[in-house]
Amino acid sequence: MKKLLIFISLMFCLNLFGQNKPNYPETKTGFKKVDLILPKIENQQDHKVEIKFSINYNVIECANVSFGFNMKNLKTEYGIANSRFPYYVIENDIIEISEGLSSDCISKNKVNKKIFSSQNLLLEYQSYYARPFYIPENWTLEYRIWKADDKFTSMN
Repeated sequence: MKKLLIFISLMFCLNLFGQNKPNYPETKTGFKKVDLILPKIENQQDHKVEIKFSINYNVIECANVSFGFNMKNLKTEYGIANSRFPYYVIENDIIEISEGLSSDCISKNKVNKKIFSSQNLLLEYQSYYARPFYIPENWTLEYRIWKADDKFTSMN
């Protein structure tokens, strides 16, 4: 009886602590997993992180270029069902390149240039665990940190 109670207690503890470890999927062919790990800072509630994606692409050197993808193809999933450890999945690598030339751009030279997505994702800042992103192999994840003023302005 005593061994049974110890066994049940052990199984309960393993189950309880096992709930804290997220379960992330394997990467699909042609995609990679990028873990966004943010530095630890004070007052994380006053910060946000902006996510953009980039690719290298051959463009006219003086062109203004970006790419777009369908935001419906960016899914948020969870490492522990419906609650914790979010991760983000780009479901396909279909993009649309937008290239604009100004009237003073007379060059026809093409260069390999980093171009950014026209869409962005603004997330709460948290540095306690990595946020995985599953993105196409030729994409790069880029981020920048935004800080809000801790004072609110009143409008009467």
